[in-house]
Amino acid sequence: MSVPGVLEPTGPNRSLPRTGWLDLVPSEAMDTPVETTHPEPEQRPDPADANTPAEFLLTMRRYLAWAGDWSYLELEYKCGGVVSATKFQRALEGTELPGYVFLMAFVTACVGTDEGERLRWATSWHRLRRAARAEEDARLRRAEEEARLRAQRQDG
Repeated sequence: MSVPGVLEPTGPNRSLPRTGWLDLVPSEAMDTPVETTHPEPEQRPDPADANTPAEFLLTMRRYLAWAGDWSYLELEYKCGGVVSATKFQRALEGTELPGYVFLMAFVTACVGTDEGERLRWATSWHRLRRAARAEEDARLRRAEEEARLRAQRQDG
């Protein structure tokens, strides 16, 4: 057994010495430059405009389209596998405010390690998270107060 046969989990790669149909296709260098479009910064969706989790998710979807309209699998690859393609799909098509780690993976996948962009998104995310927690706390206080009043009525 050869060394490559030992090192490769699928066994020796016997297809390497052969030539396939792709080797027979003539290829020439392109003489026309390939034009790449870079997103315009002034058209960039602003997360600070979002006032609810639903608006924040809509802004995330618009931001994804602005940055390159990557597939969920491409997002997974571009963020280094921190978030799976399935998680990207569930979160971006959902209604709940995503977690912080997800948000940072999303921004990294869309624009790389731009600290200014991370700060913009994190600031908006923290603002919405605080508002959601304050709303939840107020709802719990109202429910506790109603339960206390019901208990007093039953006792009295």
